[in-house]
Amino acid sequence: MQSIQDEHIYSDVKDSSESKLKKFKINKLNKLKIKNNFRKLFTDFKESRNKHSTTANSSALMFILNENYSDVLKEWTKFHGKTFGYYEGHFPVIVSSDLEFLQEVFIKQSSNFSARRKIFVSRDEDAPDHALFTASRNRWKKMRNIMNPTFSSAKLRELGPLLILCADRLKHVLENENEKEVNITQFFKRFTMDSIWNCAFGVDIDFQNNPENIYFKKCESLFEFLSKPNILSFIGNYFHEFLDPFMEVILFLEKFLSNFIDFTRINPILWFMNHVFEIVEIRKKGNIVKKDYLQLLINCQTLTTIEVKLNLALFMIAGYETTSIALTYACYCLAKYQGEQAKVYEAIRQHFDSEEEINSDSIQEVEYLDMFVKEVLRYYPTGTSIISRKCTKSTNVRGIDIPEGLVIAVDALSLHEDVDLWGPVDPKEFYPLRHAVKRNPLAFWSFGNGPRNCIGMKFAFLELKIALSKMLINFEILPLKDMNEELELFEAFVRRPKHDVNVTLRKR
Repeated sequence: MQSIQDEHIYSDVKDSSESKLKKFKINKLNKLKIKNNFRKLFTDFKESRNKHSTTANSSALMFILNENYSDVLKEWTKFHGKTFGYYEGHFPVIVSSDLEFLQEVFIKQSSNFSARRKIFVSRDEDAPDHALFTASRNRWKKMRNIMNPTFSSAKLRELGPLLILCADRLKHVLENENEKEVNITQFFKRFTMDSIWNCAFGVDIDFQNNPENIYFKKCESLFEFLSKPNILSFIGNYFHEFLDPFMEVILFLEKFLSNFIDFTRINPILWFMNHVFEIVEIRKKGNIVKKDYLQLLINCQTLTTIEVKLNLALFMIAGYETTSIALTYACYCLAKYQGEQAKVYEAIRQHFDSEEEINSDSIQEVEYLDMFVKEVLRYYPTGTSIISRKCTKSTNVRGIDIPEGLVIAVDALSLHEDVDLWGPVDPKEFYPLRHAVKRNPLAFWSFGNGPRNCIGMKFAFLELKIALSKMLINFEILPLKDMNEELELFEAFVRRPKHDVNVTLRKR
């Protein structure tokens, strides 16, 4: 059996006036004739930084700089087939949209793939400072088993009233914008931030009526930092072995210069983490008991204080932009597909005589709303670039020998647009009723799959449904000015609209 490590690799180096591109071609890796063309891709930064090609011949640096990572993978899938490979720096990555291959990796052999691709916020696997997302192997298993009950239906029922409170605030704020064209994302950001601070931190700041609040401004700065190219993300994503030494240097310099510079004022990550840690310490020392996510973590006696703090921070990082952008996509679809808006509104009205009847249980009974939300997430997935698994024990998958350390990435866009998985209606059409038919679970990747899928999936669905229900009961979303308009997207941490999404609401 051939292995990736034993594969004969030869190079063809070609110089051009535009860039220096070194391509490595490899032979077929298995008897099933899966095309695994690992490409050692690199080029000169200065010459190629503005050439954001999405073709299969792109260099690695062009790939890194490209604003649409998922689109690049989709184009490469068309060129190379459902399973292929490339290099990030000098780390090999297999990309697949083959369901049988992914079922082995994410489900059947999940114990052999118990880590994720290293990202710039990851530390060494043996370091004590890990949240659920970055933990691996036994540490992840322990943490996941502890935290799973915090997202049970019973626990979400306790958080439901807080989400209702935040959705009511969203309604009242939007009433002041009646029949005005507004950038709806800004309202959803404040709603999501409000929800997270109430449900996760147990702190009611009311960001929706206080958009200039320092916490909101600093958190916004944090996500602006995460969404832009920087040296940390570059090293963490593509030169993994240098990340820990680099971070040690940064921490040393920070400690050395802290007597002269207040880094928490200029570094949004430090500011955010410091304030999260303060909230945890105040809660623990004050013997305050609340029905929120922080309390659920504190009640888990086997979690260390640092694990509580990091997982609380993870709740914010994982849930803020993904949910606010998903709501933006949903609102855009309601404005563009007026017939769908009418169907969703009618389905909600059939279940509720008044909005006071909406709660975490009753909202789950609105089937068409559920199908609409799922179709939004299929049509516009937000977090596909971070769906990956890292091999933690050498194994064989579908005839391919996978060495320890190799990363498996998912081409989610190709799967979400596969007519064999989502037909007979063209997957490129927005059609919520396609979810009335039972589909292969591995066809849908908005929350990942397998034991390491998104632990907050149920919370996210609940938040989306409550917000949309409150909006539609109170407002009609008017048609877009240009009904043929297509969203231009870019990808940095999450897949989002490149420009403002402006809609007009009319009070019902």
